[in-house]
Amino acid sequence: MTKQVIDFQKIWPYAPHRPPMIWIDEVVSYGASAGECLVRVRKDAHYMDGLSLRPSSCLEFIAQAYGYMSIAYKIYETQPDAKPLRRAFLASIKDASMSAPDLLSSLREGDELSVRISGVRHMGPITLFTGQVLHGDMMLCKAQMKVFSE
Repeated sequence: MTKQVIDFQKIWPYAPHRPPMIWIDEVVSYGASAGECLVRVRKDAHYMDGLSLRPSSCLEFIAQAYGYMSIAYKIYETQPDAKPLRRAFLASIKDASMSAPDLLSSLREGDELSVRISGVRHMGPITLFTGQVLHGDMMLCKAQMKVFSE
């Protein structure tokens, strides 16, 4: 796995999201089957619900982290001349678990969340992986996901 901090602005043109719906701040590491991204909590961001992080936002963090990690791996390691994705869809979420709501509401402006992706398996345009969102050593969310992309 390559450890290299990459600001999302360098790779977002390759992804289907556009600001303000890009919620990942940095790719911290990337590889063929694992990686890590960083989110810095902003109270005015779309992933917040008043003063609390919405539980569903954690699932989106995982999906976006996989996307940015895989894009970084592709353009920095395997296909530097790669074209942007035409389509990407979250196909399923399995075995999702969330932390207690009071933990999500305890997050403060500037807190850093680590979004870790592992177990990436490719089957043509379908990819399976597991992701988790952590605040320090506290698990906020964990889920298995399936995405379709081309």
